[in-house]
Amino acid sequence: MCTLLCWLLGLVSAFVYADSPARQPSVAFYYGNEPPVELLSQFDWIVVEAANVDSAEQRLLAQHGGQPFAYVSIGELDAWRGATTSLPAAALVASNAAWNSQVADLTHPAWRTYLLEEHIRPLWQAGYRGLFLDTLDSYRLFAPDGPAAERQQAALVDIIHAIKQQFPEMQLLLNRGFEVLEQVHGEIVGVAAESLYRGWNPTTQVYGAVPDNDQAWLYQQLARVRDHYRLPAIAIDYVPAAQRELARTTAQRIHAEGFIPWVSVPQLNQMGVGLVEPIPRRVLVLFDKSKTEAGELAYTNAHRYLAMPLEYLGYGAEYLDVNGPLPSDLLHGRYAGVVTWFNEPITNAPHYGAWLQHQMEHGLRAAIVGVPGVPIAGTLGRLMGLREVHGIAAQGLSVVNHDDVANFEGMPLPPPVPQTSYEMVGSGLTAHLTIRDNAGRHFAPIVTGDWGGLASYPWVVEEANEYQKRWNLDPFKFLQRALALPDIPVPDATTENGARYWMTQIDGDAFVSRADLPGTPFTGELMLSDILMRYQVPTTVSIIEGEIGPDGLYPQYRSVLEPLARRIFALPWVEVATHTFSHPFEWESLNENDLAGQGKTTAGFNYNMPIPNYRFSLRREIEGSANYINRTLAPAGKPVSVVLWTGNALPPEEALAIADELGLRNINGGNTSVTHSNPTMTRVYPMLRPVGRYLQVYAPQINENVYTNNMLGPLWGYRRAIETYQITDQPRRLKPIDIYYHFYSAASPGALRALHQVYEYVLTQETLPVYTSTWSDVATQWYHTGVARHLDGGWVIQGTHHMRTLRLPTSLGWPDLERSTNVAGVREIASGRYVALSGATGAQLYLSPHAPQTPHLRYANGRIETWQQTSPGQITLSIAAEHVPLQVELAATQGCQVSAPNARLEQRATSTFLHYGSARGERIEVRCANR
Repeated sequence: MCTLLCWLLGLVSAFVYADSPARQPSVAFYYGNEPPVELLSQFDWIVVEAANVDSAEQRLLAQHGGQPFAYVSIGELDAWRGATTSLPAAALVASNAAWNSQVADLTHPAWRTYLLEEHIRPLWQAGYRGLFLDTLDSYRLFAPDGPAAERQQAALVDIIHAIKQQFPEMQLLLNRGFEVLEQVHGEIVGVAAESLYRGWNPTTQVYGAVPDNDQAWLYQQLARVRDHYRLPAIAIDYVPAAQRELARTTAQRIHAEGFIPWVSVPQLNQMGVGLVEPIPRRVLVLFDKSKTEAGELAYTNAHRYLAMPLEYLGYGAEYLDVNGPLPSDLLHGRYAGVVTWFNEPITNAPHYGAWLQHQMEHGLRAAIVGVPGVPIAGTLGRLMGLREVHGIAAQGLSVVNHDDVANFEGMPLPPPVPQTSYEMVGSGLTAHLTIRDNAGRHFAPIVTGDWGGLASYPWVVEEANEYQKRWNLDPFKFLQRALALPDIPVPDATTENGARYWMTQIDGDAFVSRADLPGTPFTGELMLSDILMRYQVPTTVSIIEGEIGPDGLYPQYRSVLEPLARRIFALPWVEVATHTFSHPFEWESLNENDLAGQGKTTAGFNYNMPIPNYRFSLRREIEGSANYINRTLAPAGKPVSVVLWTGNALPPEEALAIADELGLRNINGGNTSVTHSNPTMTRVYPMLRPVGRYLQVYAPQINENVYTNNMLGPLWGYRRAIETYQITDQPRRLKPIDIYYHFYSAASPGALRALHQVYEYVLTQETLPVYTSTWSDVATQWYHTGVARHLDGGWVIQGTHHMRTLRLPTSLGWPDLERSTNVAGVREIASGRYVALSGATGAQLYLSPHAPQTPHLRYANGRIETWQQTSPGQITLSIAAEHVPLQVELAATQGCQVSAPNARLEQRATSTFLHYGSARGERIEVRCANR
């Protein structure tokens, strides 16, 4: 029996394997049409079908240092692939009906030429430096053994040699090929084989355990690869898509034998489980573009209300129009789930309903909010265990009970009457709200089950008017339960080194205006003297070229305003930004070559400034204005680094592409303005707006324009931004701090006084001041940060150079600093438990139930520049702040020697506080003798 034989083989080989290289590469295989590059890039080796990967995706696959391998069929020609030049009939000698392919004679020169010149050379030219060679033994379909098979094997060896001779840097990974390993093992990097423990029968299309004899044979082959040839041995096993736990236990079993696992479906079009299992941090959010204002996702309820809770939970939204093509690959394991919020039935309901049912049957969970868009009936209704009920009368409708998923910010009274509600007819469902009608029937408007969850209209958001809304549903708890989101180390873009980010930004509007003060100075003059010189903190300042430039509306003031802008941009703590050329107010209404100053927004503004003879151009707005500032206003060596979006701040994809091409960060948009008089999470916007392949970064809080009712009064209203900072900090830290205003805040004494009040409040907080460009990088990388669970129980975090914080759920415990790498410390505050990373490109995090007792960083108002932990009791680091005196707290330093030149040291309990007189600290060393 294999059980005994494999155990004995494993016992013998374990001693051999113990001396093999300690680190095995993690390996993933994905041949699907839409490769999830964010997940695949977390592996060391990524095997893909190159025809399904474009150049941008190929670059992203390698973003964390991984090596993409392109699939190459050595022994067969797939019908869909074909050849650009006709192959002679003698080169293709058999058929493989199971895969609709033709089997090649490896000895035929034309076949070898095809492989090298038509297949492999284009892959090399496309940038691939790894190949996965498959169908190495297909010749057995026409030459099963004997001299004929030996000739094929010799030709196979020659082909592999030829690949390495012509492309010496190409790494080769084999699928089986055990018969030729002795001749080629020096030219390959590893060997894979399918179905060690779990397999799939293509004839019966049934999954199951591999027979013992087959297990034993393949085990011996892989052990020989691992032990004799000292090469990575990869076992690819197959389990049903929905049986994720079986995939994990199978991967664990493979790993325990010293092999590298990949467990997926036979089509290899689903994210499987390998040596690491990337946590899918994307949620597929479907919206109906045809029924959305201007077709803009920013106006959808899903983006407006659900993206922010998802971001807090650690998940980025990926949007897709439900009317367009829907993904054909299996999405379980690729996305954390699918989320919808429709306002009415969708047009292509039958197609979408069938797609949703198929994905749910294969394990993808769905969070359905508002109107489902399709009838919850038939097979879909049975799958969800729900029955639709129509015609509910208002008389006698009452709430029977609810739990904490409902009644988040209030319960509507009297109960609203739904057009449709649901009876629970299946098992395993939880009703979070139960209502009863006058006939005694019970309905569940908010329910979760093993398929996901449904929160139906009108029990989601209660609306008085456009600005007065409140949640009935708790979106945080509902999404977590509906999507069964696991407790993970959550990438966090609000905090670094235990301190809340603080940025300051000035939109360029009204630089040309005069203040309502004696002498009527320009607002820029007053802002420079009263604000920028007083608060010497990182500040991003922009101007509008169309206001002060020679081609703008006010060239007569150029001689005064341009020198003023130069003085501001020359300040060491000021970052240079552009606020465009003509200040578009309504981006979606402007087309290339439109005459400036046309159209009217609902607020009465032109679509952009009426600059004479100017025709709208996205490139002129962004690149042109940046060039003007760099050429005319910015100091040498200090070019524009940010574009601050204007107006409704909904730039199209092309605008984001231009900014990206120029290396400009971007920020603005969103409308986070929650206050004590309107304390609802409906007033907290998300962090990001994905547009095509680009990301718009929203401002964390809105500017003074909203707090002052478009500067109509109260002019002191911006001081209420302090309330926004407080509400977005506790109980959940949802946002960093952003002091965000325009030059017209200097136009009136009341507005200027409010600005001072905001600054003085923020100065009392524990913050890490950064430029908006820095935080834009943090927010952007947050979307791409990889979080993967290693089979050894640790966590592998990728993409942590800018995004340097993980928020730990208390259920996960504390960081084990002795086992972790590139983890600098931890701090627990009212908003959460924040783990500080070193700023390296990746980190490994191991956890412990106990708080760390070895020295670590607890708090700093600067960023780590270097970090090294040479032993549990010895750390060396350097930290620098941006234009503010550096403050550092090192925890668990009792009885230790702390060296920090130029710092005043203060010991409090078990922590050492370092107080600096400048922004930059020298090398800090901590040595603890008995740790």
